[in-house]
Amino acid sequence: MDALFKQKLLSLRNPLEPKTFGEALLPNALWVSKKPIKVEAAPIAKEVYSEKVQVIESLERFAEEQSSQLKSDILKVEGGEIQIRKNAEWDDLETYSTVEALKTQLMLNSQLAEVQLKDKDQKAVKVIFVTEAFRSWEEVEPELQTGFINELLTGFPLKTAEFFERMIKGMKLAPEEVIIYPVEGSDSIDLAAEVMKVAAFYRPEVIITLGAKATQKILKSNDRLSMIHGQFFNRRVGEGENFQIVPLFHPAIIETNLNMKKTAWADMQKIMKHLKKLP
Repeated sequence: MDALFKQKLLSLRNPLEPKTFGEALLPNALWVSKKPIKVEAAPIAKEVYSEKVQVIESLERFAEEQSSQLKSDILKVEGGEIQIRKNAEWDDLETYSTVEALKTQLMLNSQLAEVQLKDKDQKAVKVIFVTEAFRSWEEVEPELQTGFINELLTGFPLKTAEFFERMIKGMKLAPEEVIIYPVEGSDSIDLAAEVMKVAAFYRPEVIITLGAKATQKILKSNDRLSMIHGQFFNRRVGEGENFQIVPLFHPAIIETNLNMKKTAWADMQKIMKHLKKLP
């Protein structure tokens, strides 16, 4: 009996590795099945495509076509006019040929930047996660461990960093495929342009903004995050460099709200499909 008790105790201390994407992201969620089941790929969330959305998209396409033909941002229609809002681009950003040259021009704390960019290869990076701000080096240094978690600790307290690590693993992203960067430095220094300089150097397939502030600064927009999360936005950096930008809710909000977890899962699967991480 004692031996059986000890065996059960050890099994509780060493939980099994998650078998599904849902268990990896949401290990304690009630709606993630704990029964032994056949492991299958998580289903892709279906888009809700209403008649209203179709009408709006049709109007947008019509306005863009007419504006292009008229070479004007103002389209006159019966009873009024439509002004087409142009995408805000990132022009006049200096580009760099080496990571050493890039690092010398960064305003981000050099020690924090070193944690993020050390050993990152241009050919490997697929995603840049853009958060609102990093913690100070004095706060981060005592908590540093080994491995990928250190990169996450620069932006999040330990509990949130561990949750965010599960999110990244759930997206089937390897540490070498990921860079994390803030839009604000110490003393609220605006680093949004710096984020795009880093993006122009590493050329990720997707830039994922985390939270409202990061989203607004990178998209140069005041759109509410609740209305645009999970959508893909094309933005140009300099001459011909185009990036897909996808807003997500901040991990600190997602980890404490079950409904947010479901929403984040659906948004993340869209990104995974774009990155060919899902069939």
